[in-house]
Parts: sequence; structure tokens; C-alpha cells
Amino acid sequence: MTAAVHNFTVEQGTTCVLTFKWLSNGAPVNLTGATAKMQIRETASSTTVLWEMSTANGRLSIAEALGEITLTITTTQSTAFTWTFGKYDLEITTAGGTVYRLVRGTVSVSAEVTK
Repeated sequence: MTAAVHNFTVEQGTTCVLTFKWLSNGAPVNLTGATAKMQIRETASSTTVLWEMSTANGRLSIAEALGEITLTITTTQSTAFTWTFGKYDLEITTAGGTVYRLVRGTVSVSAEVTK
């Protein structure tokens, strides 16, 4: 499986909600028991993590039967971002332990003007 590419922008000072849907032959993949993890770094090889989201830290949630993974960045969190660009990928670990890289791309932060 090749990871899909999706680039997105976080509007600083707002809540960002983004949902990814995993389909196979047009049908949702059942994600019962799966976990998800996503990291944003300056580059793929950077040792510094700019932002981490996972089902463990509550920043990613899974709608198992729908095959959906939703990331949520709160207004408070996006306001605190000091970085403006990064690369990310989203990995899903199935209940059986198989890891898939579902999506990858770039993240931009559009700086907030109104305070």
C-alpha cells in the first residue's frame, strides 16, 4: 500500500479538525482495535518533533466501523505553535500489530493576525 499525499494548513488561533477515511475497494476499512500516531517534523529526518498526535494522547480519534481517523488541534494548541512548516505522516497499527502508513504530506501554519 502506498501512502496517500495530503497537504494541509492549520489556521493559527483556530480549532483544526481533519478527518482521513481509509477505504478498500470503496468500502471503509474496519479499524476495530487499531491505534494511530502522527508526527510533524521540519524534515523527515529531523530528530525534533514539532507536534505529535496519537490515539494515546487523545489528539487522534478513530471511528472504527467507518474507517475514519480524525485529528483535532484546539485553538489553544494552534495559538501556541511557533513553527510555520513541517512534514508529517499518519501511521495506523492494527489490532494484530501490522503498521500501515496511511497518509503523508506537509503542514503549514498560517499565522494569526487578530489577537
